[in-house]
Amino acid sequence: MRKLLIYCILAILPIACSRENAILREASRSLESDPESALYLLDSLDRNTLSDREKATFDYLTAYSFYKTYYFLDDASEAALQRACLYFEKNGPAVDRMRAWELMGTVQTATNRYGSGLVSFLKAEQVARSIEKARVRAWSLLFFIVAVLATLLLYLWARKAQTEKQLLLEREENDRVMSIAEDLQSRLSLLEGTRKGAGSDIGMDMLDRLCEQYYVYEGTSSLQPKILKEVRSLVEGLRADEKVQKSLEQSLNDSHDRVMKRLRAAFPKWKEEDYLLYMFTVAGFSSTTISTLLEKDKPFVYNRVYRLKERIKASDSPDRDFLLLQLEK
Repeated sequence: MRKLLIYCILAILPIACSRENAILREASRSLESDPESALYLLDSLDRNTLSDREKATFDYLTAYSFYKTYYFLDDASEAALQRACLYFEKNGPAVDRMRAWELMGTVQTATNRYGSGLVSFLKAEQVARSIEKARVRAWSLLFFIVAVLATLLLYLWARKAQTEKQLLLEREENDRVMSIAEDLQSRLSLLEGTRKGAGSDIGMDMLDRLCEQYYVYEGTSSLQPKILKEVRSLVEGLRADEKVQKSLEQSLNDSHDRVMKRLRAAFPKWKEEDYLLYMFTVAGFSSTTISTLLEKDKPFVYNRVYRLKERIKASDSPDRDFLLLQLEK
């Protein structure tokens, strides 16, 4: 029986607390518009059943609604307000502490207790300043957090844009290299097909190497990287390997009536880079391929080819017309 009574009390207690809190909230909302109704609501509560915080709130609301209704406080209401001030001074919250001291200063000033009223107003002002400082700190913290988040988002956006740009550049570079591969394969294979003499089959060698990569890696994600690696290897060979360059020169001599021999004989003092430019041009390589092989920009290649033509035109070599004709093909 005793246990049942305890359970009933425990079950009813939350409902009662909820009801009391609801009355306090309703009274607080009615303070300005209808203080007499707020006072009536508060009279329906038993102060002894409230928690300490609720008692302080009850005392403040009672004093405020009484003052707004009658424009003075009786001894009981002022004592209640004093208890509220002391509780909020010790336990907060700051807003309730400020309001309680402000009301106390108003009541004391209205009853000619100016010294006490001034002290109460100063306490209210001190709390107001601390609240304002707390708000400034909160806004500063919020601004800092927003700034950090904005910086982070900007950084992530920049990283994403940089990554996308890098991927685009890589795709463009891969496309360029694959284009060079097609150009090299077609031109070198064509040269090998028209050769008249013996020599290193540079064109067929390249084709064999590319076909081998296709055979091994076809249908996998490694195909294009492997092809690109082979192409770059061939480009490096044509760019810096004298053996590869001599093989291509021999192919041109065999297929174009000893063109490189006749060029070297007619212009023995040219730089090796000039011979390579002439050889790559006669071989039919595209401007992109030649720029890559010589590691020069396209405008440089166009300008150098033009200058080579002018130097050949200005010479008195018996092979002048022949050498110019090879550049025009």
